[in-house]
Amino acid sequence: MEVIDYGLDQRLENNLELAVFRIIQELITNILKHAEAKNATINISLYDKNLNIIVEDDGKGFDIKKVNLNSGMGISSIKTRVEHLKGSFTVDATLGKGSSILIDIPIT
Repeated sequence: MEVIDYGLDQRLENNLELAVFRIIQELITNILKHAEAKNATINISLYDKNLNIIVEDDGKGFDIKKVNLNSGMGISSIKTRVEHLKGSFTVDATLGKGSSILIDIPIT
């Protein structure tokens, strides 16, 4: 697993930092439990008052249409956390080719 950061010269506000930690923690847990990935990358960048997080893996992927984004577990809880931060959440997953999760959170 590789972590790449850009523009994070200072700490984020405490509540935001904790929320971002929990989001990334859940994404890593999902990769370890489900993806069967050999490699994963976490890109975190802060640019122009926008925190961008991209988590990618080369695992088995999944069909997002078969994931219940309204139940309280896993990827749905990540979506809820991001929405609470007024951010956007995008899933790009292909069976057999891994997945990418893109999160943008505005920093006020």
